[in-house]
Amino acid sequence: MAVEVFMPKAGMDMKEGKIINWLVEVGDEVKEGDGILEIETDKVTMEVEAPADGTLLCKYFEDGATVPVVTVIGYIGEKGEKVPDGPSVASGEETKEKVKKEVEETVVKTETVVNTNRQKGDIPATPYAKKLARENNVDLSEVKATGIYGEIKARDILSYCEEIKKQNKGISPLAKRIAEANGVNIDGIEGSGYNGKVMKSDVLGAMSTPAAKAADVKEATAATDDSRKRVKLSGMRKVVAERMFKSHNEIPSVTHNMRADVTELVKLRKQVNESSDVKITLNDFVIKAVTKALQKYPNILVELDGDYLVYNTEVNMGMAVGMETGLIVPVIKNTDKMSITEIAKATKDLVYKANNNKLKPDDYKGSTFTISNLGMYEVESFNPIINQPNSGILGVCTIVDELVLKDGQVAVSKKMGLSFTYDHRVIDGRQASEFLMEIKHILQNPLSILI
Repeated sequence: MAVEVFMPKAGMDMKEGKIINWLVEVGDEVKEGDGILEIETDKVTMEVEAPADGTLLCKYFEDGATVPVVTVIGYIGEKGEKVPDGPSVASGEETKEKVKKEVEETVVKTETVVNTNRQKGDIPATPYAKKLARENNVDLSEVKATGIYGEIKARDILSYCEEIKKQNKGISPLAKRIAEANGVNIDGIEGSGYNGKVMKSDVLGAMSTPAAKAADVKEATAATDDSRKRVKLSGMRKVVAERMFKSHNEIPSVTHNMRADVTELVKLRKQVNESSDVKITLNDFVIKAVTKALQKYPNILVELDGDYLVYNTEVNMGMAVGMETGLIVPVIKNTDKMSITEIAKATKDLVYKANNNKLKPDDYKGSTFTISNLGMYEVESFNPIINQPNSGILGVCTIVDELVLKDGQVAVSKKMGLSFTYDHRVIDGRQASEFLMEIKHILQNPLSILI
């Protein structure tokens, strides 16, 4: 009997997924656990595995299609077996539980296999990836893994083979998407990746050159209505647009701006990093300072749920990370129970996962407060939009040198801008001001951060 292949529900908030590409064609034989297609959700890219042995009998949707979750997208069975003419949506609690269980079992199975392989000293890879590697005589040690657990996926093998087939420099999928979206010609770009592979940073670097900017200006000047490109919102950008609009329209928000003297903090960070293997950023210090302030003012961790106020007891810090395709907010759980070094490690881990598409759905869940740091872009003040259901978000701004009078002498002081946006329905101006002043006080007395 033919077995359905569903668009998986990879998280409670997931409503649809986009098929990036099918890894097998109709008529191909597959084994249970083989990767058969890649999908993109609003947050992650993942590989869907075959639920059974057999032949791919049909696929109802082609590459690029956006499909609601738990919709049947194909069938696997015996050759010649009849299947429905069109897709259907799973219905009934029993079927939904089956889909959920299959997804959970796939994640657990993958994680177990990867961890076992690591313990044996083997290179972790999915069964289908190993099969492709054997068929194409590919050394797994030369392939970059993109799986959410650090395992090599089928897409990694196919990408590697395509690169070798060209017998010249290749281009990473992300770099290719950026180049195509911005009309960048990669022929003249010198790749910094393996074997001259063009990476994201190479394309961005080419876009920032004077020649590229001049070309953009020329193209914009000559543009007509017929030459404009219309791109439908999808994936991450679509979700960001919806959430920002929802937050902006539902919440009566107010932003307080303040500046903290971080002269001593900058000195302390330098001293700590000189004697520590884990390099700590100013953002790590800010996360710890905000955590301490939230412990003193727990009423900031409130959420509005209909006619009820919900007070969170955990400090789970959402960290806004800007990507090429949109904004994501991975979460560092229980920062109130972490040292500054542990926070630094957790931050680096999340940033690495974000930049390599390895974040899991759970990495986005449970934030009770959010920090958005634009200091590296020389932003001196801004009004960050609240990340619902949080009731507050702190914008961290750039550090500027300012002349001040200390003990009758002119000195240089380093001032960091802080922009706190809060939901005025549940947080009053006085509470917000006291909370922001506490953050400022902690940053100006940095030794208290380490205690």
